[in-house]
Amino acid sequence: MHHKKILGKDKYVFKSYSAIYAQAFKIEKLKIHAGLGSENVAIEHMGSTAVPGLGGKNILDIIVGLRKGKRQRAKMKIRELGYDFISTAGSRNRLFFVKDEIYRGKNIRVHLHLVKFQGREWRKNIVFRNYLIRHRDAVLEYARVKKIAAKEAKGSKEKYMKAKEKFIRRITKKALESDYL
Repeated sequence: MHHKKILGKDKYVFKSYSAIYAQAFKIEKLKIHAGLGSENVAIEHMGSTAVPGLGGKNILDIIVGLRKGKRQRAKMKIRELGYDFISTAGSRNRLFFVKDEIYRGKNIRVHLHLVKFQGREWRKNIVFRNYLIRHRDAVLEYARVKKIAAKEAKGSKEKYMKAKEKFIRRITKKALESDYL
């Protein structure tokens, strides 16, 4: 299933940072906790909107780490929260969901990534975010990489991801070695 396009939302563009995503995350986190049970999951804001000052596609990325329980049950509960499961966008270690929300009159696309808590997907996303939050020079470099990637991609996900891959791999490796969890 492909999620519908939000009017005014172009794929693989670079937009300035907006604090509205941090605020929207807090509200969405409460909904997810209520739906999944706070003892079973850890919920974190990740991606560009989680890093103050870093621009990007302006998508609210949420990573949900399942501590215990069955993935299928969690998948069902997430769908009950209004998320669409996108089977073609995940992996064996990550289930991927999409939802559109209106927050303070603004259309917000939410990507939810369901992973094993403290598993590889969890760790690499959290350390990458934490490293960027603590290193302004890396934020500025990543912003440059993302701007070039958006320009070169011309709407292609593959080109966009490939253009960012080297930077992400380098910073994630450095962050894992320094234990930025």
